[in-house]
Amino acid sequence: MKFKLITLICINALSIFAQSDTLSAPSTTRIFIGASTQYGFIWTHRHNMGHLVKKHIAAFELDISKSDGQERAFHQPFHFPWTGIALHFIPLGNPEELGTAIGIYPFINFPLGKKNRKIKTHLRFGYGIGYITKSFDPIENHKNVAIGSHINACMSLRLNEQWKLNANNYVEFGIGITHFSNGASKLPNLGLNLPLLNFGFHHLFYQNLCTKTSNDYRNQLANTKAMLEQRNWKLNLLLVTGFNDLEPPGGKRFGVLNIESSLMRQTARKHKWGLGLDLMYSDAIRIKLATDTIHVSAFENLQPGGKIAYEFVVGRLSFPIEFGIYIYSRYKNLTPVYNRFAVQYLVGKHLLLNISLKTHLARAEYFEFGGGWKF
Repeated sequence: MKFKLITLICINALSIFAQSDTLSAPSTTRIFIGASTQYGFIWTHRHNMGHLVKKHIAAFELDISKSDGQERAFHQPFHFPWTGIALHFIPLGNPEELGTAIGIYPFINFPLGKKNRKIKTHLRFGYGIGYITKSFDPIENHKNVAIGSHINACMSLRLNEQWKLNANNYVEFGIGITHFSNGASKLPNLGLNLPLLNFGFHHLFYQNLCTKTSNDYRNQLANTKAMLEQRNWKLNLLLVTGFNDLEPPGGKRFGVLNIESSLMRQTARKHKWGLGLDLMYSDAIRIKLATDTIHVSAFENLQPGGKIAYEFVVGRLSFPIEFGIYIYSRYKNLTPVYNRFAVQYLVGKHLLLNISLKTHLARAEYFEFGGGWKF
């Protein structure tokens, strides 16, 4: 969850840098291939993880990235960000208990500043899937208290300086953090936080001259301007599901089914604010109550909540962050405050696809997968 806090701070910093963009659209679409090496360590954010750290980490990454001309309405406010996909290979310095982490994730690379300089700062954020070769096993690997599953979410946040060598090549150097976690879907789930120094080289693989502004861009820009002028409230209604685990590790996983609503108002091209109501059901809560000799029906196990919501908007992609309070909950061993960190994608005008992590402050409860409708 410290990773989530760093992410929120950097997103807000990005928004400040992007306030006064007057940069003209680049005239070409460029595709770069790159390779980078990283050096760092495992951040022992819990006291019982110290025995897992044996030595420092030397990692390797391959990526392919694309810099577009003026094709999307969100490009200009964010100084024409790059998009790409990366493959991260990270030996964790403890082959017996942790093995190797492999992550593959799409990313967005935001320039921080509008001027085209030889050396330029970028903030890169990526979210995808990871694989840990050595996860917890009660018999064969009981010392691995960090990761309980092979499949995990992989998140990467990196602050880079890009140094142009010439028109076709550049090097980058910076610092970042990579995070692996399964969102408590299978215990243990302390997670792995990996602060890493980065050095990489990138070469131009393909470029194509943009001769005119696309109709898709014009339509998106017109729709965005109309929406900002009207500043109407929009209702988002989602149905999501997931599952989580209970102590001790190695037991049965329990299902989750939530209905989530939020009433959002776009206050700027990059920001939305709003309020919402959730209706949540977790079968794991029912089992926890039963162990305390409190037997409840499915209806009594519902957890309604109210929330304040913020949404960082990058075209069709958005990053909602929510802070909620339970209106009613029979289970009292959790904090009354819950949080949600999400990634959403708008298909067409109404269909929303959603991946989110529900937490209680610094403690993950479960991942949510689903979709809904934007009214």
